[in-house]
Amino acid sequence: MLWLLLFLPLTACLLSLLPFRRLREVITLTLSTLTFALSVYLMVKVIKTGKVAESVFYVDLYSAIIVLLVASVYFFSALYSPFYLRNVKEFFLKRRYYYSLLNAFALTMLFASLTPNLGLMWVGLEATTIVSALLITLEKKKASVEAAWRYVIVASVGLGFALLSLVVLYHSSKTLNWYSARLPAYQATLAATLALIGFGTKIGLFPMHTWLPDAHGTAPPPVSAMLSASLLPVAFLAYFRVFSIAISSNAHVVASITAFFGVMTALMAALLTIPQQIFKRLFAYSSMDVMGIATTGIALGKEGILASFLLLTIHGFAKAGLFYGSGNVMVSYRTGRIDDVSGLLSSLKLTGIALILGSLAVTGAPPFASFIAELVILACSLRNPALTAALAAAILISFSSINYHVTKMTFGERRGEKIPVYAEAIPLLSALIALGISFGVLGVLLI
Repeated sequence: MLWLLLFLPLTACLLSLLPFRRLREVITLTLSTLTFALSVYLMVKVIKTGKVAESVFYVDLYSAIIVLLVASVYFFSALYSPFYLRNVKEFFLKRRYYYSLLNAFALTMLFASLTPNLGLMWVGLEATTIVSALLITLEKKKASVEAAWRYVIVASVGLGFALLSLVVLYHSSKTLNWYSARLPAYQATLAATLALIGFGTKIGLFPMHTWLPDAHGTAPPPVSAMLSASLLPVAFLAYFRVFSIAISSNAHVVASITAFFGVMTALMAALLTIPQQIFKRLFAYSSMDVMGIATTGIALGKEGILASFLLLTIHGFAKAGLFYGSGNVMVSYRTGRIDDVSGLLSSLKLTGIALILGSLAVTGAPPFASFIAELVILACSLRNPALTAALAAAILISFSSINYHVTKMTFGERRGEKIPVYAEAIPLLSALIALGISFGVLGVLLI
């Protein structure tokens, strides 16, 4: 079954090289649907059995969550892409390569999520850099090419540090399988610190985040959704594995270092949302904020870890919806600026609703389960009042700023051009899934 999760996007990647546009769309959508269905089955199986191990693959609850996120956003991006591509004026990357690269992007992320070997996980993440950088350059814009180049440079340097951390880990433990690696505390501290810098670059942690707003802000919306809702969590999973090894090796100082970088990321990202004038960059900084909160969460014990992965799940579906909604706004209003958009609830009603729901979800508003997740993380941080205060400030600033900007866009009189209903339904469906999961979590907690 786990091999099939890789075989489906690999097949789609190869078949999408065929010179038939409609066939490329159908193949990608069909095989991404099957991948999504298989990820749901895997999630159910892991919940029942605790883990699934096949050949060189090993999946526990945390990796199953990330696989589900990757497969879900892969499916939604395949569904949304035909609409957006029809509205691209000039292509820098040849259009016929788009679907092949989109499938390859999903393939590399799934591979990194399924393998228990940190070396192979590193290879998968390095491959995501190459594939996603090409996708960022789809449109013929100077900003896109510059963002892709900056992303490649910064991410490659960061992954160089991650590779060093794996060298230290393997030198001492003689294995790179996360579930069996153990090493002396001082070496575990060094390995985890290097991993925090390395994988933290791909996560978007401060101050290694410089690539993130430009890459997410200039990429095509279906790609931005995969970068934010899938790639960041995959990198987060990689660091979480090294972090877990360090804690198991009694390198408890790593928790303090991780919490510091996490809360600094959340606070800086929240502050940077305030002056934003480009809505895709606003949502990019929102992703950085959430990743900072989740990173802080894993440093606070088992409850914090579970809350962090719950937060990533809600954020993944909601943020994908926000980026698909952004694509609708860009097509309808012919702008990416917040001040140039108003009246979404009048002109693009479903998109407006999706943006409202999505912004509430990513900022931790009830009834979304992200509210519960952030509340648990705050409760776990009470042992350190300064950490709690900084986290609370980041959450409140982000909530106020993002929802203020989105409210400006959704209310008012200005009307954009009409777009097909199915294009509006996609971001709304993604946001509603986040809401549905939230009600499911609330139901479990109340039983």
